[in-house]
Amino acid sequence: MGKLTNRMALYAGALIGASVAGALFPQATLWAQAPTTFPAGDGQAKAQAACAACHPVAIVAGKRYDAQKWGAVVDQMIDKGAKVSDADYDIIVTYLAKTYGPAN
Repeated sequence: MGKLTNRMALYAGALIGASVAGALFPQATLWAQAPTTFPAGDGQAKAQAACAACHPVAIVAGKRYDAQKWGAVVDQMIDKGAKVSDADYDIIVTYLAKTYGPAN
């Protein structure tokens, strides 16, 4: 093969590889475009500090839970070491349910 043919084969391989990766791992493409902060609202800063300390915002933003389920999720995260004070707990759960609830 000539140099041009080798380059074309490498380029075609790279395109195919990128296409396959995008098809197999679409979340990687979405996370690359995902926001890095939660939307504005009462409790945003507290939720950002508690949740984004360990998780990309896209993981939280992809959920649609009611307040009861968000409370259970926050409880699980606290059990795993998330730093959420008693004073901030209701603020964070309310923010998450309002921002990432079933109706959104």
